[in-house]
Order: sequence, then C-alpha cells, then structure tokens
Amino acid sequence: MAARLSRLMGLCFALLFCLSAHANIFSPNNNSRFVPVDQAFGFDFSQQGNQLTLSWKVKDGYYLYRQQIHVTPQQAQIAPLALPAGKPHEDEFYGKSEIYPQDLQLPITLRQA
Repeated sequence: MAARLSRLMGLCFALLFCLSAHANIFSPNNNSRFVPVDQAFGFDFSQQGNQLTLSWKVKDGYYLYRQQIHVTPQQAQIAPLALPAGKPHEDEFYGKSEIYPQDLQLPITLRQA
C-alpha cells in the first residue's frame, strides 16, 4: 500500500511539474529573444516635391529581406522601384536571398499624386 501511495504521489508531482512548465511557455513574463518589429526596424519617410524617400533604421543583429519590400500606393502612381543590391544570404525561411543588414534608404519618384 505504501509503495502504491508513493507512486501515486510521484505521478501527481510529475504532472504538476509538467503543467507548471507548460504554463511558463505562455507566460507574459517570458523574455523573447526578439525585440518588437518597430524597435528592430525603425521606419521614416521624407518628401521633397515628387521625390519620396523611405528609410529603415535596422537594429544590429537584424536584417530586412529584399524580396519582402513592397510599396503599394493608395492614391498616387510611382515609378518602378529600384531596390539596391542586397547582401547574399541563405536561411531556413527563404533559402538563398538578399538581405539588408544595415540602414536602408529607398528613393521613390511620384508620377502622379
């Protein structure tokens, strides 16, 4: 009887430990190794006449994927984008691609606003 009780207590302890470990995964105090997007990629823009400049300030250790940069105007027409060449990179998400590991400025010509 004592052996059964001992096993039962051991199982209960193991179950509580597992539940506690799983609860910590979703805890709001869980420190993520990634910073929020707006901190990793500060965005700004400026306009002079028909010239618009989009700027990203890229945090050290982060990078922008060249193929993920798209500009979709709402009420204007723009000239085709001329993205600068990126640094060759290969990773598990996109395979071989180009990245911008440093700040990026993208000039855009407005054709009609």
